[in-house]
Amino acid sequence: MTMTTEETYTVTVQPPSKKRIAKAAVAALIIAAALLVTAVLPAEYGIDPLGTGKLLRLTDLAKVDAKIPDRPAASGSESKSDDPPATIVPVLEPAPDGGTPTVKGTFIGQSKRYKIDSREMKLAPNEGMEIKYNMKKGAGLIYSWIASDKLLFEFHGEPNVKPAGKEGTDYYQTYEIDNQIGKDQGHGTFIAPTSGIHGWFWENKTGKEVTLKLVSAGFYDWIFQNVKNKETALKTMDPDVIPSHPKIPDEVLR
Repeated sequence: MTMTTEETYTVTVQPPSKKRIAKAAVAALIIAAALLVTAVLPAEYGIDPLGTGKLLRLTDLAKVDAKIPDRPAASGSESKSDDPPATIVPVLEPAPDGGTPTVKGTFIGQSKRYKIDSREMKLAPNEGMEIKYNMKKGAGLIYSWIASDKLLFEFHGEPNVKPAGKEGTDYYQTYEIDNQIGKDQGHGTFIAPTSGIHGWFWENKTGKEVTLKLVSAGFYDWIFQNVKNKETALKTMDPDVIPSHPKIPDEVLR
């Protein structure tokens, strides 16, 4: 008879220490809080304290954009577009320690080609004028305006979807304003924060006629001009159908 010897091994499992359990619990709470602030609140309730919901377009899930309102149209004007909104994707740089990535920039894709516009307008003494662009959220506009003298102005926007409690009111957002001294020029790049109409109101308080030149290029559906509460749609230009770009004022090129 052959005898066999059985070897018995005892494995002792040490329970995690209270310190390790506390660390794991704290880490879980931090992750849950981060997800709550960066994802759940923007997507479910439209609350975006850090701006991550806007960058990742999570706030769009908490609301439904209204349709673009109709505007009085002039002959030859372009109709409003039903094209999809801009595609907004944040460009992220991974953190070296595996933490929260850094937003380096934003890629914005559009469904149609850009439009360009160049025009010269004259404002009589004490006359005001508006130029507005109908733009979707995320659409961009590059602009330069130059006047022969200082004009009071306000750059603002009227969103299609107004904040809670502002429905039915003449609500607008001010981006830049100078209603005291005025300026004779303005240049910049504008990204529409909301779908709606965005543009300028200029007012001539110099006591003499002022010439205003405006050059713009961007992604918008149409432009309209408002003088003495009379709105007129302005025909825009498409780079595909014009022989050459309009002449840019020399002042803009300096």
